[in-house]
Amino acid sequence: MIFNCHTHVGDAFIKLPSKKFTLEEMVAPPHGYKHRILSKADKREIMEGMKRALRIMEKCHTDVFVDFREGGTKGVELLKKSIDGRKIKAIILSRPSEMKYNEEEMEKLLSISDGIGISAISDWDYEILEAISNHVRERKKIFAMHASEGKREDINAILNLRPHFVVHMCKATEEDIEEVAFKNIGVVICPRANAFFDLTPPLKILMEKGVRTMLGTDNAMIVEPDIMKEMEYVIKKFDVKREEALKMISSTPSKFFGEILKNRVHS
Repeated sequence: MIFNCHTHVGDAFIKLPSKKFTLEEMVAPPHGYKHRILSKADKREIMEGMKRALRIMEKCHTDVFVDFREGGTKGVELLKKSIDGRKIKAIILSRPSEMKYNEEEMEKLLSISDGIGISAISDWDYEILEAISNHVRERKKIFAMHASEGKREDINAILNLRPHFVVHMCKATEEDIEEVAFKNIGVVICPRANAFFDLTPPLKILMEKGVRTMLGTDNAMIVEPDIMKEMEYVIKKFDVKREEALKMISSTPSKFFGEILKNRVHS
């Protein structure tokens, strides 16, 4: 099976601004460019973008994609409608509609998705993240988060939230990566999207430390969700053997998510 391990297909309809934005200006919730556009968009517009992204993934033979789904329960419902009747499967990691912990909303989200995928620890009140993490764990679902993408973040604070996997780690130190390896936390890297912001994931160190490393394409408004192009980019840019790069989109995520989900992948 072929996996795209990190997507945001909900922003596929968004056109990039003519002005060059920083990472925070572009995607940080709740006021980044992406989130401002999403808040004004209608459902049909978002779904049309999602379906275009799905067609791209299907064309490159992606079997499963892992989506960080913004927009609360409505966001999850839009994605489910978009994939209805398709062979491609989605591991849906939802997100609260606001940057708050609401027990009732969290329970609804976890009943219709595979878990929660949040933005960087820097964006949130830590106590809220603790409450979210605890709730997700109680429900035996996936908890994942962005980590040290544009700036280094406290790895101990991140790992104390017990994520199953983290995304990016561009600004992580070797010591941070050693901690992740020790805790057997998965890491998803998205090199082409990172390059848009002049960032580079520490793939060599991740591999040296034995971290379970997987590939994703990240924001569909920045990079088309073609995981084969992502793999080819890794082979060329990081001088990785093809067989190793292929593992990052096949056997590694297949085993990793299989262990967690136990056949609870949404279709």
